[in-house]
Amino acid sequence: MNLICVLFILQYCRWVNAPPCDGCSNETVGQGMGTPLPSEIQYGAARVELFRCKVCSKITRFPRYNDPLKLVETKRGRCGEWANCFTLYCRAFGYESRLILDFTDHVWTECFSQSLGRWMHLDPCEGIYDRPLLYEKGWNKKLNYVIAISKDGVFDVTKRYTRKWHEVLSRRNIATEQTVSAVLAKMTRECRRSFASETLSTLEDRDKCEREAMERDLYSTDDAPVSLPGRQSGDKEWRISRSEIGSDDNCSLSCSSCPVRVCIDEHVTTIYNAFSSVLSHFVENNVPKSGAIELLKILKGILGDLKKSPYKTRRVSLNSVPNNGQKIVHQLLPSIGHLLRVLSLKSELNTDGRVDIVLAGDPVKTSLSLPVVFKALDDMIHDLNNCDNFGKGSFCLPLLKLNRIHSGSVLASGEEFPFGIVTSAFDGIRPSKWEDLMAREVVG
Repeated sequence: MNLICVLFILQYCRWVNAPPCDGCSNETVGQGMGTPLPSEIQYGAARVELFRCKVCSKITRFPRYNDPLKLVETKRGRCGEWANCFTLYCRAFGYESRLILDFTDHVWTECFSQSLGRWMHLDPCEGIYDRPLLYEKGWNKKLNYVIAISKDGVFDVTKRYTRKWHEVLSRRNIATEQTVSAVLAKMTRECRRSFASETLSTLEDRDKCEREAMERDLYSTDDAPVSLPGRQSGDKEWRISRSEIGSDDNCSLSCSSCPVRVCIDEHVTTIYNAFSSVLSHFVENNVPKSGAIELLKILKGILGDLKKSPYKTRRVSLNSVPNNGQKIVHQLLPSIGHLLRVLSLKSELNTDGRVDIVLAGDPVKTSLSLPVVFKALDDMIHDLNNCDNFGKGSFCLPLLKLNRIHSGSVLASGEEFPFGIVTSAFDGIRPSKWEDLMAREVVG
């Protein structure tokens, strides 16, 4: 799936707010709608936008083509064109795909993941995948109808994209819910009328599973802490006029407006070096190898709990450590102080005597650093298991990987922390440079 994304960006990546003048290539301003020509209708352009040049006053036509093969040629458009073309790419690579039409004016793609056994949300305009609450939670959209259109049928998938169903329901006033269901069911039966009985049975079972999953997820709170950005595609004034700017449009690291970011992963070296005080603690206190491994596993568990918490308010209590490990962890605290600092974390003593690990700085730095420290801990545990001379004057230091990607630049559209692609690009871990978006598994 990552290959599809790369090819799509390389082949089709021009968002059009207003097309340049056909005559002199200067800026244009919108002049309303025009009547489509036969040559434009041929490729599905039922609408044509007109733009007047600010310099020569020439009128430039912008047909809103729907034929994806024509769009591969023009390589320009907005969400409708992008979703059409991206869906074609997904189909060409063998993924079962469908167009998603949001009646409040947006279009994206869904692909069926055989690995996950479900449909996945993919928005090529925003560079975001598997974040269906992007529009309601990030863009502040007031959704009503979200309809999936495929060769196998037409489906109401609104419930996948909302956690405010009662509010959405109040805006669904085109027809009664029973009428909508009946019309879509009739259209789906028409699409499937020539299908073999075995194929029909498989599709109906899948439809049932999808409906049950949407009903189940409708009241889920698992994704409540996830921070989602406002709309990134289109110029700022246009996004503001549509009230899709979201709550974080200050171009912060957690919501980049497609800048090229140059990164050097000095934090990777700093994190690895910070483990020297931990290993010194082991040697100075004659900690046996088994005890050192146990401590590292406990530390990994604490940081694992921290990773699961909302990234802007990370906090974990050391009371969560099993009783037999709490005393050991408290003894280890002085030696992990430097490690916590380079992770933008700190230990905090509460009035009741409880010790918590909490954020001490930029939450984005912590998000970038956590994958690195997990890899370092895994390496140390592996090395200690295979270290015959531990405790006899020899150290088993985690070594920096010479083949890691340590610097460069990256273009990130609609990036999300802590799950953004930029996080993976500069985490110092080579295997995470490629992601299979459909399987959500890291591949080498």
